[in-house]
Amino acid sequence: MATSTTADTPTNSKPRTLSVTSPTNFQELKTPDALEGGALRPGGPPNIYSRETIGILIQYGALGVINGTIYGLVYPFLNNYLRMSGTATASARVLVRIPWTFRMFFGILSDCFPIWGYRRRPYMVIGWIFATICLLLMVIFPTGDPYYGDPDLAYVVAANLTDDQIALINEDAPDVGTKFILLMIFANLGMTMAIAASDGVVIEFAQREPAEIRGSALTMMQVFKQVMSILSSAMVGFGLNGKDFGSSFSGSMGVSAISAVCTAAALIAAVSSWFFVAETKEHAKSFRVYMGLLFDLVQHRVVYQLIAFRFFYFVFSLMSVTAVSPIESLWAKVEPVNEAISSILAAVISAVSLYVIKRYGLTWNWRTIIVITQLSVVFVDCFPTFFTIWDVYRSQWMWLGPPLLEEVPGTISKIVSQYATIEIVEGGNEAAVFGLITTCQTIASPFSTVIYKNIDSHFDIGKAYLQVDDTYVRNQVALLLGYSSYRVRKQRRWSSSAQEEKVCGLASSPL
Repeated sequence: MATSTTADTPTNSKPRTLSVTSPTNFQELKTPDALEGGALRPGGPPNIYSRETIGILIQYGALGVINGTIYGLVYPFLNNYLRMSGTATASARVLVRIPWTFRMFFGILSDCFPIWGYRRRPYMVIGWIFATICLLLMVIFPTGDPYYGDPDLAYVVAANLTDDQIALINEDAPDVGTKFILLMIFANLGMTMAIAASDGVVIEFAQREPAEIRGSALTMMQVFKQVMSILSSAMVGFGLNGKDFGSSFSGSMGVSAISAVCTAAALIAAVSSWFFVAETKEHAKSFRVYMGLLFDLVQHRVVYQLIAFRFFYFVFSLMSVTAVSPIESLWAKVEPVNEAISSILAAVISAVSLYVIKRYGLTWNWRTIIVITQLSVVFVDCFPTFFTIWDVYRSQWMWLGPPLLEEVPGTISKIVSQYATIEIVEGGNEAAVFGLITTCQTIASPFSTVIYKNIDSHFDIGKAYLQVDDTYVRNQVALLLGYSSYRVRKQRRWSSSAQEEKVCGLASSPL
């Protein structure tokens, strides 16, 4: 007897259709709230401390050590030891950041062109090895003699120098700084390649997280980077604390020893990139199709407004004056060790702020955060700056201490824009889009520097004038610091609920 095939199915069954309550509803498939809490891709929240992912964390730690050291060398080494001009040190701060403008370019390479089938790990390894070589050359190259044979000559007006004192001046010292600046630039270029590839992995981590905790992995990466930057601040501050570097100790580690530590950090990052980052092989993408999709994404209003906001925000917030480093050394008399202590405290405050954001602030209103934080930066910074300019109270801790409070609003305002980036990234272009958004900050830096250097060129704020320290010079400096606050056009933000809200950006320059 034949078995009926209809016995197992109800006779009144109807074709299943999509409905608001159906588990096959498109929106539920697109963002499966019930299953994964609103995660943007499957896989579940990542454990960033596991063997398969901890290599990314190690890379961010190495970045904190090396970046902090490279930028930290500008004041004690380039400004105090070699006595490069204020314009030169201001240019150095910008030039060493220039390689980060290639972050999107390296992100595109990582997204489109796998090496041996891997999109991320080979680029990480190549980048870190290149950085290791550049840092090793900084160990090998000699720093030469300091500009002043007697460090006390830095506080003597040039017109009052005797012939014997002039003989103690090494006029060739500033030229030595050029090769070190170039090596720092190329070291940053290697790190840019490595971190651009890491960006893609971090975004994948973030999009696997439920909506309530989305951004936790990204935030913890930044926390670890800040914690490791404490090591770089300690090395620069305590290691370059001799009299030749503008401090009071009798000896110092020297630039070569500090560069050796950075070399070791880069080498460790290179090894961990290959052995402690899990990745599956993928086929190369069509470059033409990829760029077409990327171009379509950039044309979305939420994307180009986020790009515009970050660019103009950093153009104005990075405004400064070329005399900042000379003011630190000549008027505030900041010693490298105390600047290092300040940097350590700043890193701690920044790390704590990031952790608080991760713990409590992932769902805060981004518009309110940006407005409040920028107003806070201007308010806090104006007092120590103008007290120092007008000699109301000059102390290195007056110069260094109060601005530490800026780390809280400054850190928060930067991280919230990265949260917005997580929401707009699509599968397959993670590294490029994150690189594009973060590159806005790097591109803004030279624009900002060109603007304030051109403005500063019309004022008498060079080292020779600062050594005179009269009312005329103080007026010149104070006038330059008057353009510290700007209004930026209203932008919009992107939230995970696909809603747009206005955000008012007040970009302000730390004085």
